Amino acid sequence: MALLFNRIGEACEDAIAVQIARIDLWKRRWRGVAANGEEVAVMLEDPAKNGDTLHGDERSIRIEQLEEEVVAITLPQDPEMAAKIAWYLGNRHIPVEVRTTELLVENFPTLTDSLERIGIPHIVRQDILNCRPHSEDHQH
Repeated sequence: MALLFNRIGEACEDAIAVQIARIDLWKRRWRGVAANGEEVAVMLEDPAKNGDTLHGDERSIRIEQLEEEVVAITLPQDPEMAAKIAWYLGNRHIPVEVRTTELLVENFPTLTDSLERIGIPHIVRQDILNCRPHSEDHQH
């Protein structure tokens, strides 16, 4: 039987880790398996995010987002290249995580081919991507 977790709260030392993919974290309801092998069911008012601690009646769990394949684009010094990158990612409505020295985006079919074709330097690697779906916080 799955243990139900329905509150996001303060971190606690005895929270059990639950690893989950970013796309599943977008949901308010999902199931997973904790590090101790117990099944968990999550039902929240708002989606959780990496590092959140969720509380149930019996236990607490800590969300550990899984790494995924991402495309990293180093922030350029050249304003023309910066404009090209911004135009391309914005025109494609690609969700972006902005870090101090780079942009991270989800790797999907054709992305790296397109970046190479238009001359945007990038690398593909495994990392945790912290961005929300495109349709959230966006209007035309």
